[in-house]
Amino acid sequence: MAQRNHFPSDIATVLLAVSSLVNLMNGLKSEEITMEEFLRRHELDSKSILVSVKIPDWDRIMSISLGTKMKLLFETYRVAPRPLGNALPYLNATLMAKISRCASSNGMVVGDCRFAFGAYGTKHAIRATKVEEFLTGKVPSVDVLYEAVKLLRSIVVLDDDTSYLAYRSSLAAGFLFEFFSHLVEGNAESPNGYVNGYSTLMSPARHLDHGKVSTLLTSGKQEVELNKQYHPVGEPIAKSGAVIQASGEVVYVDDIPSPTNCLHGAFIFSTKPLARVKGIELKPKSVADGVNAVISFKDILGENLGIKTGFGPEPLFADDFTRCTGQYIALLI
Repeated sequence: MAQRNHFPSDIATVLLAVSSLVNLMNGLKSEEITMEEFLRRHELDSKSILVSVKIPDWDRIMSISLGTKMKLLFETYRVAPRPLGNALPYLNATLMAKISRCASSNGMVVGDCRFAFGAYGTKHAIRATKVEEFLTGKVPSVDVLYEAVKLLRSIVVLDDDTSYLAYRSSLAAGFLFEFFSHLVEGNAESPNGYVNGYSTLMSPARHLDHGKVSTLLTSGKQEVELNKQYHPVGEPIAKSGAVIQASGEVVYVDDIPSPTNCLHGAFIFSTKPLARVKGIELKPKSVADGVNAVISFKDILGENLGIKTGFGPEPLFADDFTRCTGQYIALLI
């Protein structure tokens, strides 16, 4: 679906970032291509079959690199209208990078990295290769991330008719910053001269040794001033009558026994729209207890008015003509 129907697939973005290989078969011919090549191709014809998708064993690949004390960072991101539901995402991303200690400083050096972004209005997920090449071999800092974000904004370009254009563009930049934020040195300064606010306790060496990735925002507080003008709106107030209803002590109309000689009423509805009412004929078997009265528009003293709306007044009972199916013709007592 991601390749043929341009479906904003989350799985396709992950497979693209981890350098998956796609095995195709057309007749007796077999072909193995990268996921990136597969997504760029035209849709498969009726003779082609997608046999398998091969995901590299990154645990084995990283075990070979243990001598260099490398660590693999891997994160997936997704933002949708209903995060816990099945809504299509505004943007999804998969970011992966190898990091190792820098020999000349206390920071971390970014090695091989792969960044994939999708579901932002494009036909399929893409690799941000220029950002990957820019960050490879660099020590993450505020300056470096600032330039990387600017470069990413020039790659993840949305069409003008894309919904939530500015929001989706900001998500891509936010994902990249969050991915590398814990590796930024605490005393680095932004290009505008503002201190970035990191603590020296958030040193990259601690994350590498203990394997704990901390985020920039560790706590937050929000104060909301309530307006007493609309009190008690917004207050948790118990529903009136909730206790007596929950206890079963409340008396409903159906629980009240009918008094002696009690009369019951039922409306007679029209079964036809725009029909002439010639008369009302009752079947004797349908009213075994007898009929006390039949009330129609002729029995109303004054105006035959049922309700007034913005579209005009509506009669209580149909007169000589019915206006619609289901209109009241009379009340049977």
